[in-house]
Amino acid sequence: MPDIEEKSFLPKLCENIFREDGYASILPNFEHRPEQEQMAFYCAQAYASDMSLLAEVGTGVGKSLAYLIPGIIAAVRFNRQLIVATHTIALQQQIVEKDLPRAAMMFSNIDSLNDCAEFKSALLLGRGNYLCSHRLKRAIAERRELFDTEESKELDRISRWAMVTRTGLVEELSPPPNPEVWSWVNADSSSCTPKNCGDGTCFYQNARKNISSADVVILNHNLLFSLLSAGLGVGEDSAGILFPNDMVVLDEAHLIPDVASDAFGLSLTSGGVMRELKRIYDPKKKRGLITRESMAEHYDKQVVVNAMAACEDFFAQARKDFLITRDTVRLSAPSWGDDSNFGGALESLAQLLDMFAQNSKSEQLAAEIKDYKRRIVGIKNSLEECVYLSDKDSVYWLESTGKDKRGVSLNSAPIDVSHILRRVLFSRGVPLVMTSATLAISGKMETFAENVGGETAETFICNSPFDYNRNMRAFISTDAPAPDRETGKLDGAHLCESVEKLCSMVRGGTLVLFTSYFDLNRIAAHLESSEILKKQNRRILVQGRMSRAETVRAFAEDGAAILLGTDTFWTGIDVPGEALSQVIVTRLPFDNFKHPLLEARMERAQAMGENPFLKISLPSAVIKFRQGIGRLIRSSRDRGVVAVLDSRMVTKGYGKDFVAAIPTNRVERFSVKNLEGIIVPDLEELDILKNTALD
Repeated sequence: MPDIEEKSFLPKLCENIFREDGYASILPNFEHRPEQEQMAFYCAQAYASDMSLLAEVGTGVGKSLAYLIPGIIAAVRFNRQLIVATHTIALQQQIVEKDLPRAAMMFSNIDSLNDCAEFKSALLLGRGNYLCSHRLKRAIAERRELFDTEESKELDRISRWAMVTRTGLVEELSPPPNPEVWSWVNADSSSCTPKNCGDGTCFYQNARKNISSADVVILNHNLLFSLLSAGLGVGEDSAGILFPNDMVVLDEAHLIPDVASDAFGLSLTSGGVMRELKRIYDPKKKRGLITRESMAEHYDKQVVVNAMAACEDFFAQARKDFLITRDTVRLSAPSWGDDSNFGGALESLAQLLDMFAQNSKSEQLAAEIKDYKRRIVGIKNSLEECVYLSDKDSVYWLESTGKDKRGVSLNSAPIDVSHILRRVLFSRGVPLVMTSATLAISGKMETFAENVGGETAETFICNSPFDYNRNMRAFISTDAPAPDRETGKLDGAHLCESVEKLCSMVRGGTLVLFTSYFDLNRIAAHLESSEILKKQNRRILVQGRMSRAETVRAFAEDGAAILLGTDTFWTGIDVPGEALSQVIVTRLPFDNFKHPLLEARMERAQAMGENPFLKISLPSAVIKFRQGIGRLIRSSRDRGVVAVLDSRMVTKGYGKDFVAAIPTNRVERFSVKNLEGIIVPDLEELDILKNTALD
């Protein structure tokens, strides 16, 4: 272990790197930013002293290099791994393809940092993303027992790809593989072990070796918290979060409470359970796990068929009892459903799989059968917990799923994740950095710190270096009708006309953000029939018609398109330049207060003597609002307009919190009855508005 003096030198070293004319100045296009220098110093202090840090860092600071460079130095010199978790693929790609190579270039050109130039990095993905060569060979050998003709052709395609791929990652296979076939050949199985797959040909085992020797490991939030919720992090008696004595950075940290809530909750869907059962035995195809080795004739396949029937009956009854008139229903009375038939069928199936594993002639097949037994037991345990509402600190609910709303999901989530995060993150005795452009409310970090269990962490807030006062204008409607109190829907005619006019006034692209699909689809239909927008040859892009990545790519490439999106489009979109010149917020992004999880959180706040709206609803909405309007200015050269079509910003007392979240002092009010009035003559600094748009 390095001595205290060596560790304490890290913050000073970072000053030498990021100061004006510092080591980092050798990087192409590098600009000295005092904010970046500050953040690097704070991160270095965290790495050197095993402390926790919550850092709000404005757009354009360059926060990824600020935490990566001191982190890599600490990883190499202190001999401990740096774990970096992001929420979006885009940020992962930026780190892997841009930031890490820049760091390596700087290290290799500075004599005093040469020892860090050969650092190793690796991308950690879930096992199911990798091809297992040995499972592939076994699937090919047993194709008659597992696959029909079309699936067998797909297996051959995967086999041909396996001969040329270097990583074995499913994302490289185009088009994507048939999920059923992929489930038989990926590495998500206990049979894929160093013992069985130790000959150097298994893509997952090779990736695993790279991870163990890497100085920097990149992964996403979902995988990190799924591993922690499964107990696959470092044990309670040792220091470390994911790996022993590691250092962890959580970027895009404003999303952590929601991601953790999902990971530490439960979700059973009718379709998901049926897929698991069919992989054991599909009565229509007469294929599956228990038809391998020609052993199925010795066992009662009807046990699987019975479990399928019990699954269908249970979820059908749940839908009939609770979801005929509503899409989401909170479960408040234990034993709300009869799980005896379904639970009993799952128990019988688990016993069948146990016998099958004990009598299997193949050690690898036995391991796979035990995997499925664990899954079936896990489904049974989750079912019982949800039916009996076993955890008093969780909320349980039923929800309709699928496009036709015919599917059913049974869910649970912890009402408060702070105590969980305090245990798995903040009490592990290693450096932990949570960072995002939006963590604070009115310049204070207390709410976020409480939500993630990081009350004892150091805090750091720095603004963006961008000149928002020069490059952004914001307009707030004074007379937009408020949403209907019962339905939550907005006035259709007003909204359609306002969005249409605002889009037509701006030369570049517009991102229109919604809080409901109903309003989104209604506006989309109106804009697609708009004669004004047709004359301007404006392309309308609507969430859900293509993948999110394809939609954003098309928006960026078009340069003047109109993109309509809900929840996931409020965050993670990075489209610099004129292609995103305006953000329209149709409604302040308050969460649905009728959702069981939010309802339970508000009840808990009230029981503790707190104001649920001020404690729960408002902070969440302000953070999301900041994220949404933050899509506009992504570089120092960007200019644009924010328009908010929600008059509650001027009619409600809490509106001041949203106004304060707008980073420009050029905030003006306007009337939807006189939209042309927002076009004023002093546009030399911000000339993206078209004076002749409505002529």
